[in-house]
Amino acid sequence: MATFLVFEPAGSERTQENAERVIFLRERFSPWAFIFTPFWLLRHRLWLGFALWLAVFVAISLIGSALGFGPYAGIAASFFPALVFGLEATSLQARKLVKKGYREVAAVIADDIETAERRYFETWRNRAPVTAPAAPPVKTDYPYPPHAAPPGEPRTQMAAGGENQVVGLFPTPGGPR
Repeated sequence: MATFLVFEPAGSERTQENAERVIFLRERFSPWAFIFTPFWLLRHRLWLGFALWLAVFVAISLIGSALGFGPYAGIAASFFPALVFGLEATSLQARKLVKKGYREVAAVIADDIETAERRYFETWRNRAPVTAPAAPPVKTDYPYPPHAAPPGEPRTQMAAGGENQVVGLFPTPGGPR
């Protein structure tokens, strides 16, 4: 079973034309983003991610050559940034969709994309579009003036147990037997 994130265009009605614009992203490790990191970032137009990858790759190569490692050490060290991009590929795509004006409306668990689409669109027309929750009203009438507020901690004294009394979790003095 896989989890699919569902994104709809923000502020749009639920019509057949807008149903074609709904995007499903599968949450998983992306082997393409891991193996071909710069090309995957450029293909998905993730410019900031590409600039970050390039800066990290150049820094790793320069540090490796300054320390006297060969060119293959820099390539091997670039394994870790590629692994991060492989793990975060879906999150990067989701952030880009949110910036483009989409909103995440659901998460569907299904075996494949067709089943996820069917499960989502079965209840699509009956559901109201997701809107941002309204902020709770600010309470301005207090039962007491702010300077007369009760103290933050109660002022209580702990009762000391006598010889036969026990204070704590154990039923008898001296601990459990």
